[in-house]
Amino acid sequence: MVSFKELHEADFSGVNEAAEAWAGVAKALTALDGRVAKDLTSTAQRAGWKGDAADAATTAMQGIDGDFKQASAVATALAAIMKTAAEDFTAARRDLDLALHDAQADSDLSVTADGAVNWTVPKESRNDPEAERTIRANAQAIADRLGKAVAKATAADQRATIDLQADIGTSTTAFNPTPGGAGPVADAKRATDLMSKAGSLSDDQLKQLQALMAANAENKDFSTTLLNGLNYGGKTGPDALLEYSKVYEGLAHGKQNPKSYQDVYGNLSVALATATREGGMGKEWQDGLLAAARRPGGSAAGYNDNYPALAKLMGAKGVFDKPFLLRVGNDLVDYERNSKVKGEELWGPNWSALTGQTDPMGGLMSALSRDPGASKDFFDPGKTKNLDYVLHERKWPNQGYEQNQMDDLVRDTSRAALGDALEAATTGRDPHGNQPPVRPHDKVMSQIMDETLKTFAGSGPGDKTSLPAALRRPMADMIADYAPNMHEILGKELSGPAQPDGLTIQRDQLLRVIRGASEDPASFAIIHSAESREIAARLGDYGPEAFKPDVVGGANHRLHSFTQEAGSALGALDAVFADTASEHTESAKAKADWDAKMNYHLLGTPANLLPLGDIAQRLVDVGTAQYANDAKALADSELQGNLSSHFSAGQNQLNKMIDDRVAQFGTDATAADQTGSVSQQLKTDGRTSYNIAIDSTYRTVFGRS
Repeated sequence: MVSFKELHEADFSGVNEAAEAWAGVAKALTALDGRVAKDLTSTAQRAGWKGDAADAATTAMQGIDGDFKQASAVATALAAIMKTAAEDFTAARRDLDLALHDAQADSDLSVTADGAVNWTVPKESRNDPEAERTIRANAQAIADRLGKAVAKATAADQRATIDLQADIGTSTTAFNPTPGGAGPVADAKRATDLMSKAGSLSDDQLKQLQALMAANAENKDFSTTLLNGLNYGGKTGPDALLEYSKVYEGLAHGKQNPKSYQDVYGNLSVALATATREGGMGKEWQDGLLAAARRPGGSAAGYNDNYPALAKLMGAKGVFDKPFLLRVGNDLVDYERNSKVKGEELWGPNWSALTGQTDPMGGLMSALSRDPGASKDFFDPGKTKNLDYVLHERKWPNQGYEQNQMDDLVRDTSRAALGDALEAATTGRDPHGNQPPVRPHDKVMSQIMDETLKTFAGSGPGDKTSLPAALRRPMADMIADYAPNMHEILGKELSGPAQPDGLTIQRDQLLRVIRGASEDPASFAIIHSAESREIAARLGDYGPEAFKPDVVGGANHRLHSFTQEAGSALGALDAVFADTASEHTESAKAKADWDAKMNYHLLGTPANLLPLGDIAQRLVDVGTAQYANDAKALADSELQGNLSSHFSAGQNQLNKMIDDRVAQFGTDATAADQTGSVSQQLKTDGRTSYNIAIDSTYRTVFGRS
């Protein structure tokens, strides 16, 4: 693999010189092509040389002519390889230099010797979240450009390596009769031939195929040539693609060289995405693909294994363009919805298996999750009924008891892939990456979010753990992304939709979803962290004047209201914590496992949350540390009766954040704690709201006595 440093410091003049030298050799060898037969053989024949010796000499000289011809072809191929490599390396270096130039022009960014992009927020902008978001986004954009330049150079290096190794050939006495080096089309033809050998590939052939696919899968000419050239037992076009998808997916889970076959299978997915981009394979080919996908496979039972093969291939690795992705997705939903048989009868006996699952919706959702825009359009209630279908109408594998399955196992199920696609649609970012948050959420994103939350909210305390295990982490990520709305719903008595995104889910509904997600301690930690950060960001907006008493010695009325909101929100979340903890005390081991996971995750910083200024981040740090310390001890307490009498982790967290904010203004801690001080009034406000929220939530939302 080419490194940033290697690309940045490389001198490609030697590659160009080698290309020119091989071109000269090819020209000289081409000039000799046919000369032996013309100048030697014909001369001897004209002189009347006949007999066995003459025939043997003629055959030998014709062989020499053939050697010159093959040598010329090899030299020509080597020259082409070197020339293409030099052009590709130069283009990659140009992209790198342009990105570095743009980084140097931005005073907030710097690039290290190994290619890492660092960013700083100017002193005058450190309390401006929007400025920080912009700088972070600019840094990510430069990092992406540098990464793409290095990846381009790496791909060029891989292509050149493959072609050079192949053109040497395997014979020690003859030239390679079929040299490559003509570019992506020639590589595609070689890959097509190797793919046809499938499970009978030698280790060396598998390595060649693996390298060819890795180096060329994102090249349009290679990918279209590959798909158009596939032939499987007489099947061509889309039918052959689906057969090869089944074969190589099976080999990827076999016992011999599974990792290598996984790479080939993944890059076949990339090749399909590349070839179909911008309608590259044409409407007729796409029509044929969907028709082939709808046809039942070769099973005697008559179930369809073609659509699962297509969907799984799409979900493996490729990033598909929106029109193709939506066309396949809408067609799959239409086919399944209108089929007379469902589940295992339609998709085969492995439809509900945790491993080897054949639910095509899983592959589709995985592909959608890598394109947030396509996910949003696919689920848009104003355009399709897909959201209603996947949330309400469709029966998913293991539905009804999947919430009892282990979190680690269900992450590979189709329902988990649904969660990823919903997360992409509602947040605007790929959940598999570490992208900056997308703001603002538009109307469609918020509609999908609202409907999804309500679907899993239930109607009473008995539904508090109805959220399927596979959706716990995606749901936590989604709720965290809508933290301002969560804060309003949990902290205020709303008379209308929550702002800024207009969510209409009710407080008890949201808390039941959070409670379901909290069966996974990491998911609770994500949600709690998001609320803590929201409180910190809002508290950090209040300056020193807000903490001074008014004319009658009271606290600022806006700060007073905010403290009550914060106490209410944290009290509600602590009721979730307490209810979940009490459910995991059935055995010492169950409680120990849950507590260990919870303690581990509480201090973590979830990715993909809005960056905070220095002041707010400090408030988060002190508040979270206080909460984690208290939660460890309080989880062991007797969680019955009046919960607020012995559970106060959230209250103590808020107090610590208030203390730290006051201290930032230079107020003496002793003075701040005096009876009647603004600080004490705020803590009292927060404690009252916290106690009411934790007890009422514990009783009314979760049905505790």
